[in-house]
Amino acid sequence: MFRKIFIFEVQNRLRRPAVYLYFAAALAFTITTFATGSLPLGDKEHINAPFVLALWCAGITMFMMLVSSSIMGEPLYRDIENNTKDYYLTYPITKAGYFWGRYLGSFVFMLFIASAIIIGAYLGTKLGPAMGWKDAKEYGPNKLIYYLQPFLVMALPNLFFTSSLFFGLVALTRNVKVIYAGGILLFLGYFVSVFFLQHTNNATVIINADPFGLSAVRFVSNITTSVDKNTTLFPVTGAFLANRLIWTGVGVAILIFTYVRFSFERFFGGRRDRAAIDDVVSKTKRALTINSNVSFTGSYNRKTLFNLARVELTNIIRDNYFWIILLAGMAFLGFVFWLGETDYGVAYFPRTVLLMAIFNDVFPFFIFFIIIFYTGETLHRDKITRYAFINDSLPPPNWVLNGSKLIALLVLGFGLSLVPLLTGLVVQTIKGFHQYNLSFFLMYVFTVVMPRFLEMVIFAYVVHVVINNKFVAHGVGVAIWVAVFFLNTTGIFNYNLLIYSYTPWYGLSDMDGIGHMQAPVYWFNLYWLLFGGLLIIVSALFYYRGVTSSFKERLQLVGQRFDTKTKLFTFILAAAFLTVGAYNYYNVSYLNNFLTKGENDDRAVVYEKTLKKYAGLPLPKVTRIKMFADIYPDKQEENVKAFVTVFNRTDKPIEKLLLDGDDLTGYSVKTNGKPVPFTYPLLYKRGMFNWFRPKQDTAEFRLYQFEKPLAPGDSAVFEINSYIRHKGFENGLYSKNLLHNGTFFNGGLPGMGYDEDDELGSNYERKKNGLPEKHEEEVAQNDPVGISNLNSGKSADLSSVDITVSTSGDQVAVAPGELQKHWQQNGRNYYHYTRDNFYAPLAILSARYANRHETVQLDHEVNVDIYYHPAHNANINRMMAAYKDGLQYFSKAFGPYPFNDIRLAETTDFGPRDASLTTLDTYAERYAWNANFQNADQYDFVYFNTSRQLAQQWWRYQVTPNATVGSLVIPEGLASYSALLLAEKKYGKDNMKWILYGQIDFYTFIRHRLEEKEHPLIKANQWFLWGGKAGLVLYTLKDLMGEDSLNSALREFKNAYAFKSKPPYAGSADLYRYLQKHVPDSLQYYLTDTWQKITLYDNKLTDLRSVPTGNKNEYRVTLTVNVDKVWIDKKGNDVEAKNMNDYIDIGVFGANITNKEGRSVTNPLYIKRHKLTAGKHIITMIVKGKPVNAGIDPYNKLIDRLMGDNSKDF
Repeated sequence: MFRKIFIFEVQNRLRRPAVYLYFAAALAFTITTFATGSLPLGDKEHINAPFVLALWCAGITMFMMLVSSSIMGEPLYRDIENNTKDYYLTYPITKAGYFWGRYLGSFVFMLFIASAIIIGAYLGTKLGPAMGWKDAKEYGPNKLIYYLQPFLVMALPNLFFTSSLFFGLVALTRNVKVIYAGGILLFLGYFVSVFFLQHTNNATVIINADPFGLSAVRFVSNITTSVDKNTTLFPVTGAFLANRLIWTGVGVAILIFTYVRFSFERFFGGRRDRAAIDDVVSKTKRALTINSNVSFTGSYNRKTLFNLARVELTNIIRDNYFWIILLAGMAFLGFVFWLGETDYGVAYFPRTVLLMAIFNDVFPFFIFFIIIFYTGETLHRDKITRYAFINDSLPPPNWVLNGSKLIALLVLGFGLSLVPLLTGLVVQTIKGFHQYNLSFFLMYVFTVVMPRFLEMVIFAYVVHVVINNKFVAHGVGVAIWVAVFFLNTTGIFNYNLLIYSYTPWYGLSDMDGIGHMQAPVYWFNLYWLLFGGLLIIVSALFYYRGVTSSFKERLQLVGQRFDTKTKLFTFILAAAFLTVGAYNYYNVSYLNNFLTKGENDDRAVVYEKTLKKYAGLPLPKVTRIKMFADIYPDKQEENVKAFVTVFNRTDKPIEKLLLDGDDLTGYSVKTNGKPVPFTYPLLYKRGMFNWFRPKQDTAEFRLYQFEKPLAPGDSAVFEINSYIRHKGFENGLYSKNLLHNGTFFNGGLPGMGYDEDDELGSNYERKKNGLPEKHEEEVAQNDPVGISNLNSGKSADLSSVDITVSTSGDQVAVAPGELQKHWQQNGRNYYHYTRDNFYAPLAILSARYANRHETVQLDHEVNVDIYYHPAHNANINRMMAAYKDGLQYFSKAFGPYPFNDIRLAETTDFGPRDASLTTLDTYAERYAWNANFQNADQYDFVYFNTSRQLAQQWWRYQVTPNATVGSLVIPEGLASYSALLLAEKKYGKDNMKWILYGQIDFYTFIRHRLEEKEHPLIKANQWFLWGGKAGLVLYTLKDLMGEDSLNSALREFKNAYAFKSKPPYAGSADLYRYLQKHVPDSLQYYLTDTWQKITLYDNKLTDLRSVPTGNKNEYRVTLTVNVDKVWIDKKGNDVEAKNMNDYIDIGVFGANITNKEGRSVTNPLYIKRHKLTAGKHIITMIVKGKPVNAGIDPYNKLIDRLMGDNSKDF
């Protein structure tokens, strides 16, 4: 019997077009993806690398869960729906034959559909080079094992798990809705794992929380080099092996449990249909004559519409599975809201804008699944209840039956839009955060979220009506929605006028709300809602009533249904849709210039081929800027008039100058009152969607030709008049630096010279476009050009600034320099800032700030000002304390603070997370301002990073680095060292362990995963080298040679290079030279190890013992340690330091104690520096107090391969 059921299922599937549709969709999607390389690839990672194939198998099979629900759930449910029980119960069909025949007959087709994954990937590797979409070198070898292994360890377990789950759920419950609940809960499991991936480093939690293995692939890929990802199979070991065994085991358990519990008779049993027969003859006592006048129009139809809509909505909200799904989703959302965002283990306050940003990340997908599933249930309920057999004979017209279902679903969409509001308010209240920002909540939910959800409802409704097959419609609808999301987020196609329900991207800010992006979002929502109205008409034309179901039959009815009234309504909607669309197009593609990702790449190619010849033009240095700037936040406009003094420090006359006004609407350049003549050297082709713009698009590059060349040693004054205006709105976010509340702009001056950052980055794309390979430029430390230019740009120099800036009357304008005057005129605020000895960059800020002002008395009085959004005042004291402590200590350690002011200003999230300028620091609102410190043991990163920002006033804006490799060690490394010193003063040297660990943690994590060979510190070329590593190395050097001695060397270095107006400027080799001069001979080994070499320790505490000596509270402690040190050579190999004899700390600690501030404080019983050679050492000491913990290098001062084995508890 098994064989017959199995063959029957196979034959039945072969006759169904859905199987071939699923296979074709998976095949086409995979071929396209691999042929175009539309995948999240690392640098130098092959498109068909084994890791990429593993990622694709995991991701596609997750979305194939929808196919699983159809293929595996449908055969059993079809038997119930078609009432085949009488047929089955009259034949000698066994439980095993029926159960396994149905299961395996369906699972075979799941495997068939899934085979499209590896077939499509292989075909994509051939099609991509053949069509010229990708270079053949972007693909690796097509080894069979590279395809089979991901399929077997990723795809197959996922398919088995989901297939068993859905088959089992239908077999046990006889209800198809349980599939929806199971499927959505699985998606929630994946979303939880994604959240863990972003918020924790616990590999076990990240990997095992995801039943599909997708997060596991992403996690392991992040810690694997491209070479390994290209040449090795994805490792099925450790936590990932456990993941596969766990979830496959769950699938096996579900299948066995289902089989044991499955009863053939019970499954086909249930209540039988009975005819309601009334055997009692009613006797009429008296005859009644009723004169009735029945009308099935007018109020009858309206009442029927209302009542049926209420019935449909009631059917949804009374469904237990609906509430299971919704409450599970809200619980997940509440959990994510509760965790929120963190920095260094400190949570941020659950601000409304933060919660809504989290909601936007993943939750709309969850809502879409609810909508499309319950749309299918609502539309197909008539078939299931057999009401479809009689509703053809009922009087209500189609628009009543159709409209009632749609209205119920639209009400559902409206209700679901309240989920983030209700969940957010509950979380904020429980966490004791009462700055609800209800006006923003309501505006965002009702004008941004709700329209999107209504558009989802209409889309899902039309798909289900037109396709008229519940499971196929689920699959098609989700596939389209996911494909559109993929195209938009990858930038392959993101033209919002052609992507249903999408609007221009916007940011969320406490300072500015949605700001100026509100209008374009509203216009696009109106545009898509009108299009949704047209889709509703389509659904009305194809709506199936009664037993009419084939597409051909419904197509024949379209002509009758498309009557005069419908045509008129369609015309009105279409006219409105086209009018709004024309307005949106006018803004996006006529007033502004929309370009696809491919067009931007094409322009980068043209840019390089046309303008690269000007890269060698000599550039003058900017030595003075006198600026008058007017900011109009309400109109998002600015006007600038600047007099810029330039000086030719080169040995060549400057005849031409290339300027880039890309960020400006317009500008002019004059000398001696006369315009400087220029040409436009670069023209682009018109964008493919910008049909009504000129065919040739003039690039914002100008080549200026001086009538009189600027001779070496000569200077000139340019008068620059610039302005920024925004015409209409764009396809995406625009004017992010000129907001209604939160301006951050760079002074409105055009850029000078050719910019290599505008070139095409991918070497594969460069080769395809006839460009040479591009490598990271590494300027030698003795390069004459490098030491003659500053790192901040070839035109940068020591200069002076004189800035007069005006802004609206309710805002404060902040700029670098000393505030000379503030006044009001014509309802506007004016500020005058000046500063000599100024180093770029320049920025001007404007917002509705609150201000905290204090002063610090050094050898002169220094003004400390913190400008912040009034509601973001939680950590102002921490920031102010860092400035006050830092100004005092740094002035004593490194020399006087040369300025009269230091300011910290808050920016919106469109600005950099943190930035440092001369006398001005900035933090974005997402960082530091809203950290919620709840206990004294939490790391005060606000204090630390603020002191680090302040330190750059010595190490970036007194000593500014040159343009050679390694020079950023000066501003970044010395600033980190300075902040560590201040932290030591605050917490004590014995409490620095975890702060030091935080400095080096990124380095030890990243160095194993570098694509290029690591550089020694003196030639540091990446952020984790010149920042955290350099800071720790200097801090440890301070500990070895003494704080005063090291600071004396740094002070001498600073005095030699501070405020240099002529080259040579300071580089890391110059800093090293001063360190070498002051470090004693006994410690030169450490200086060489840490700066000239790449040195790693491997110190371990292998054993520890403690016994009482007999004296009161005294113990003899014996530690066994193993010491090892290696140098990494140029090939990346270890070279043992056999003759090492290094200073290393040995420590024994008692239980932590709590100080008066409530902070846990380390309790060292013994801490001493030992000089140790390589190998095993046994060290004995007597300590006062009961030892709890001991270690070698217990404070993490040395860079150890594995810091976790340095210490142990007794």
